[in-house]
Amino acid sequence: MKRMGFFLVGFLLLALIFSAEVIAEDLLVHFIDVGQGDAILIESPEVFILIDGGDRWSWVGETLVSYLEERQVSTLDAIFSTHPHADHIGGLPVVMEKFDVLKIYDSGRVHTTKTYENYLELIYELEIPYATPRRGDEITIGDLDFQVLHPGENVEDYSINNASIVLHLEYGEVSFLFPGDAEERAEREMIESGLPLEATILKVGHHGSRTSTNPFFLEEVTPEVGVIQVGEDNRFGHPHPEVKEILAEEDTKVLRNDLHGNIVIKTDGEEYWVKKETEREKEPGKEEDLININKASLGELEQLPGIGEVLAGRIVEYREDHGPFSSYKEIKKVRGIGPGTLEGIKDLIVLE
Repeated sequence: MKRMGFFLVGFLLLALIFSAEVIAEDLLVHFIDVGQGDAILIESPEVFILIDGGDRWSWVGETLVSYLEERQVSTLDAIFSTHPHADHIGGLPVVMEKFDVLKIYDSGRVHTTKTYENYLELIYELEIPYATPRRGDEITIGDLDFQVLHPGENVEDYSINNASIVLHLEYGEVSFLFPGDAEERAEREMIESGLPLEATILKVGHHGSRTSTNPFFLEEVTPEVGVIQVGEDNRFGHPHPEVKEILAEEDTKVLRNDLHGNIVIKTDGEEYWVKKETEREKEPGKEEDLININKASLGELEQLPGIGEVLAGRIVEYREDHGPFSSYKEIKKVRGIGPGTLEGIKDLIVLE
């Protein structure tokens, strides 16, 4: 019996050690800078998965291939093509020709462009297995389990953006939501479905367009970080001011490819870390350059854009009456400070 007891204890210890090793493995999600388009590489201990592939310009395909090769990708376990607009599928043919692709998941929403036709023809030519997931499906790829939140069954009833495949991924206590270009109709349907929407990291829908990321949707997702895949000086004006204000109101930290280049989020399932490639616009990068709104003097507060003498006085008065600000959202309780003013100072202040 003693031997059996020792064996059992030893087995349990080995099982705990093995479990700890598995949990400690990192997941990396790369938001690749492909200009005005989406391209997301998910790299787990077991698989490589690509969500979308940017636009059809030759430099985009070259950028994707180079990025994947740097990550030592030889096989993509899956590609998710969220919907058939060129800025999401245009670079995929180059990727399909360069790397082994084990399966493609597509919305199934038909489009009439030559870009879409060429993409489908290459899938057929390379004999890549093809599937069209629907709301409620669960897709397991290696060590990752994706929940499909959208689209519903009648995909041709949706606009092309609203036909986007929307994926929810949980990795331990850290979760991701990838909504493609889903707009208001899709966002409402996802809420009504009762499927899990809450996510730590949100890929902001439709490049930060006002047609997506509605307040009612963001309240359900409650992301800590929102990543906007958007090109510098794009002709659409993305991200739209309304979306930036909504994200600021929810205290969501915003990362953007046009400002930060390639963005990588790494997680061990308990915590996450953000790596930005660069800072392309003047943004405070040193903690000592930021103004501590809970300790700053009247004179320091007056220097913030849109504040001035009157609002600086109200900030100090609020601190005296209510104590230090505990969130950026709370700053809007100061009379005269709205979402626009807060957005203008948010990157210039700290709360600590």
